[in-house]
Amino acid sequence: MRQLVAVVLACAGSAAALGWDAPGHRVITTIALERLSPDAPAWLREPERRDGIIWQSAEPDRWRGLRSNFLMHENAPDHFLDIEDLEHYGLTLETIPPLRYQYVAAMAVARHEHPRGLTGNLKPHNPKLDQAGQQEWPGFLPHAIMEHYARLTSQFRTVRILEQLNEPARAAQLVMARDNVAVTMGLLSHFVGDAAQPLHTTRHFNGWVDDEGKAWKDNPYGFTAARTFHAYIDGGVLKLHGLADAAALRGQATGAPPEIKTGEEWPATLAYIGRSFERVRPLYELEKTGGLKKDEGKAFIRACLTDAGAMLGALYNAAWKASEPSAKDVADFVRYDGFGKTEGEVEEAGTNPPAPPAVEGGQ
Repeated sequence: MRQLVAVVLACAGSAAALGWDAPGHRVITTIALERLSPDAPAWLREPERRDGIIWQSAEPDRWRGLRSNFLMHENAPDHFLDIEDLEHYGLTLETIPPLRYQYVAAMAVARHEHPRGLTGNLKPHNPKLDQAGQQEWPGFLPHAIMEHYARLTSQFRTVRILEQLNEPARAAQLVMARDNVAVTMGLLSHFVGDAAQPLHTTRHFNGWVDDEGKAWKDNPYGFTAARTFHAYIDGGVLKLHGLADAAALRGQATGAPPEIKTGEEWPATLAYIGRSFERVRPLYELEKTGGLKKDEGKAFIRACLTDAGAMLGALYNAAWKASEPSAKDVADFVRYDGFGKTEGEVEEAGTNPPAPPAVEGGQ
């Protein structure tokens, strides 16, 4: 019976640890789309396209509705980063390896050398209670943001190449390429939005816990330990303050979003997540004092949402700027694609037209 209760509680905690509810993600995406740079393509401003991107921003949470270990293992850890738990592996937010599997390798080595972590408080992973492995690591939120950003840059480049080629026979390709952009813009929005919800950056994601993730027997700060706190921040507090509608925030995020230059995306993402982490304790303090339900709470949540909208807009604009194709990019695309060529023309170009440059040893 104790094992059954533990499983139920683990599942309940996992289910509660969504990001903002769908309205919150739609608000963030709307703010970002309103802050696209003037040179962004006109087709991104078409109402139907914008509505599709906005709707797509909640898609990664819809994936969670399928109880598949394969999908949960890949998707669930992308929604959070428990920053305090990095210390178990000798890491900090600033020293996380930027590549996902190098990050995993560093943690695996640390766990092998120190089974209880460098702090002595690391709980061993229990596969019986977490078959999908979604609670095994501190989370991959910054990696999810950067990987979707890179995909978006690549997809923008494909669109621009197809537009330059301007071949009627490629019309369906251009439609699909633009749809790919819209899908990825929505997915990127989701994870950028999750990072602005402070409870997605902490081990205290659903009530204040001790260093081992257990509820405090004698809570030293008097912070809430309610297992409904995360869900309340995701949606309840937005409804309370009328922030579940983008119209309520229109005009709050003024001016151009901060510029993110090529090569600065990773540190900008870590700094953004760090700002959210700094809001964890103030959020709990607001709940404790009752301020969360007052104007100060409304201002606090508004700041989270507008920060997310500004960051997302900056990433959208950075991806568009970085996607400008060179003449070589266009030529390589045509050779690799082989679209519309006869068999003889393909052979003349080379039986194995060059693909985009790959890392040595890659497939």
